[in-house]
Amino acid sequence: MNVRPIQESDIETVIELFRKNYGDDYAMPEFYDPQWVKRGVYSDNIIWLVLEDNGEIVASGAIILNFGDYNDQIGEIGRVVVDPDVAGKGLGRAMLAALVDASDDRAEFVFAEARTVHPKTQKINDRLGLVPLGVLPLHYMMAWRETLILSGQLFGNGRALRRVGQAEIIPAIEPLARLSLKNLELDETVTVRDGVNPYPVDQQIDIHPLTASSLIRVLKIEQGRLTEPEIFGGGSIDEGMSQLQARKAQYVVASEGDRTLGALGLIHHPRHDSVRIIELIAQDSTVKGSLLRWAVDHAMDEYAAQVIEVDASAYSPRMQQTLYDMGFLPTSYVPGMVFHNTGRIDVVKFAKLDTPWELGPFELTPSSQEYFEIVAPEFIRAARAQENRLRALKSPAFKNITPLEVYLVNRAGNAFDVAEGETLEPDPLYLVLRGAFRQGERTFGEGQVIGARIAFGEFVNSGAVACENSRVFALTKEELDSVCEAHPRLGLKLYQNLASLR
Repeated sequence: MNVRPIQESDIETVIELFRKNYGDDYAMPEFYDPQWVKRGVYSDNIIWLVLEDNGEIVASGAIILNFGDYNDQIGEIGRVVVDPDVAGKGLGRAMLAALVDASDDRAEFVFAEARTVHPKTQKINDRLGLVPLGVLPLHYMMAWRETLILSGQLFGNGRALRRVGQAEIIPAIEPLARLSLKNLELDETVTVRDGVNPYPVDQQIDIHPLTASSLIRVLKIEQGRLTEPEIFGGGSIDEGMSQLQARKAQYVVASEGDRTLGALGLIHHPRHDSVRIIELIAQDSTVKGSLLRWAVDHAMDEYAAQVIEVDASAYSPRMQQTLYDMGFLPTSYVPGMVFHNTGRIDVVKFAKLDTPWELGPFELTPSSQEYFEIVAPEFIRAARAQENRLRALKSPAFKNITPLEVYLVNRAGNAFDVAEGETLEPDPLYLVLRGAFRQGERTFGEGQVIGARIAFGEFVNSGAVACENSRVFALTKEELDSVCEAHPRLGLKLYQNLASLR
């Protein structure tokens, strides 16, 4: 066996290896374009090798070294393919070892993403020695939205530089953390923090695009940039305006009068209808939640993002709880993924979905299935509630209320079906999600509110009867008061809208 760098003359042979394994169904069709492959062959950020057996190319693989911040030393494994006629000879592991060796210690954490439409790539990652670390639900838009399995491994100083035993996580993350630590054979405990208070999301701040002059003021803020960053995204405001524009990163600045409070960066991926939050810088904790709130509303209103993703520090339970309360769910626990200051930081990957839970063709290896069984149930429950939120957006009760605020209201109450002829209980106010109700001479249809006066302390025995099999969203006065007290700006808008419906 002989491992060597790929040459331009190998391109057609490597393309044929992909066709031999996948037919014309590879995730990235550009892999079949010789000119696209050629650019990868000559890229300074890609190490691409082939493995020969008796002079014939039987395997190919690459490590991409420009993922993450410039000093993260992260390598993304890709373009791995093995001739199925010679499988079972340990070629995958030999290829990974060669790639890591060729990176000249530039890769302390190596990862790969595998499709779930078939188990081929998952099995290749297993053979490479990359262990599953999480699930990326509905991550890429291909023929349909596909879910990926995230696998990784620590190399070189990757294990020694980790902050061992210092992770602090909220309960929702614990099963993922324990499984990832076990898979990477890291024998350590994690501290689980219950009842953590999230960052406030209601602070009144001005948010405007980053400019060259505001960049200087933001760079004077160390919190979240140089000191204890809580969000990671493979980029930094330190790179400057031209590099941020090249990455198509959008940054906004939060201010109060002449005082600069912080900044947030995100990247929109139009092809996948997704947004990634990449950096959060803040002078103090009071502005962090409000910046995240802006990011979620902007992603949904401006881009109609179906997926919003963010990588959070495993040492900041308050940030984790803030994201969780905003509808983000944990998908992966990745030990030692990011390098900062003098150590490698564990990362929790979160995703917020605004799309139906439709997986399409789906097949997992046993090791991938373990993660899916942890991650999927919460997303399935969230998807069931999603229909309520989408319908609620059409209601006059939610005029001028942002998508995130609708989510907060939706989480406060509950939805249920009402059979034709049944009468609604008198206590809550009701939003009609489906069907119709008659109250005296009046009929309430989809999006209308029954019992709006309850919000103002009036007892209303609506006597509303379902005209057909229907569905309602119910909110008691106590539940309404609770959500309005927690989010005063939302409460003001809600009461203004309900007053017009009395």
